[in-house]
Amino acid sequence: MLNYIWLAMVVVSVAVALLTGTLEPVTKAVLGRAETAVMNVMLPMAGIITLWMGIMRLVETSGLIHGIARLLGPMLRLIFPEVPKGHPALGSIAMNMGANMLGAGNAATPMGLRAMEQLNQLNPNPGVASNAMVMLLALNTSAITLIPASTIALLQARDAAHPTNIIAPSILASLGGTICAVMICKLLQHFPLFRVVPYPVEEQPAVTPVKEVAVVEGQRIQWWGRILLVLSVLAFCGAMLWYTVDPSGLMEWQAKLYLKVKGKPPVGMDWFTSAPAAWYSRLIKFVSVAAIPGAIGFFVLYAALAGVKVFEELVEGAKDGMGVTLRVIPYVVAMLVAIGMFTESGALRLLERLIQPVLALVNFPVEVLPMAIVRPLSGGAARAVLDSIVTDHGVDSLFTSIAATINGSTETTFYVAAVYFGSVGVRRMRHGIPTGLLADACAMIFAVIFCRMILG
Repeated sequence: MLNYIWLAMVVVSVAVALLTGTLEPVTKAVLGRAETAVMNVMLPMAGIITLWMGIMRLVETSGLIHGIARLLGPMLRLIFPEVPKGHPALGSIAMNMGANMLGAGNAATPMGLRAMEQLNQLNPNPGVASNAMVMLLALNTSAITLIPASTIALLQARDAAHPTNIIAPSILASLGGTICAVMICKLLQHFPLFRVVPYPVEEQPAVTPVKEVAVVEGQRIQWWGRILLVLSVLAFCGAMLWYTVDPSGLMEWQAKLYLKVKGKPPVGMDWFTSAPAAWYSRLIKFVSVAAIPGAIGFFVLYAALAGVKVFEELVEGAKDGMGVTLRVIPYVVAMLVAIGMFTESGALRLLERLIQPVLALVNFPVEVLPMAIVRPLSGGAARAVLDSIVTDHGVDSLFTSIAATINGSTETTFYVAAVYFGSVGVRRMRHGIPTGLLADACAMIFAVIFCRMILG
């Protein structure tokens, strides 16, 4: 499916460029996007992937991944019936979904890539996406989002009166999109068009083996270790509650401690400058700032208490990060180049004009149509479109709220498909792209409905 979509994007882009005289911008897009894909997207992501692959190694060697799999296994096995009970992939999927819910995309991607590798080991047809692999892609393109932190930050930067108003519609839209994604995926996997067609044995790509992880056996965490873990979690929750209820009190105490430790006052640090007025905004800010350091601290502490040599195991797991990055780069380059050509040639604008009359018939606001079209293609372009809508209609307008909700409750389907399937060498994605796009469409419709209902 992606082969035909990519081919159509390139051919249409060249044809439109010839007709409209935009060959020069298209040429710049080809060269610029190829460089951007490597230098600005994958190289920075390489460090993030490397770090989180190491953290995932600690989660696996400590045995925590099996605990997560057992805890959430009954629910996940309804969605992934092909995955055996207690398989580590269930734990990786659960952690991937949790990171997506909190808006921690930097952590969610490596966890999802690890889950995709583990699912690929269960795949009897290398190079062809299994039902479980497509379902994982669908859940990532329509992930339930509790805190669309980056979108809220963009609205705050444009001085929105109530930037957190999009949280409720974003949660509802992403929840609806996720439910639709699961149902659509289950339905399409039975269509003859998307049946599994294995590659001939001589053409099957080599399956990248998932390194066997030696789980610490016979060393259950001692009672004092469990108390330490509980106290650590309680301390984190206590700080979160303190900041939510009385931020000035916490920041004053932290400033005094900062002065004693650093020997100078915390001048120019955003954390100490101001706190949001609304309590839920303070809660969101705390979670956004503290989620990743808190998760890393918890995983490292748990592994250490379980008897794992944390530094050695983290480095061993991190070695996989660069390999994953190198495997993904060609897919990302190809996708971003095609998207750049499609945008700069004017083909994207032509598509908007063709779709606009149809959407007008179903009362979809044409003012946010650019966001609906661009969002599955490029996250950067979607942010630029959102900024344009803010400029044209005002940061507190209903159109801006709808566009922001779409941005916060959907994903860049084509990019996610290229990264996830590219990491394991899948060439036949079956119903992966149709499921992602249909789920995006559902989430966008829900975004319009709930924004009109709640924000009116």
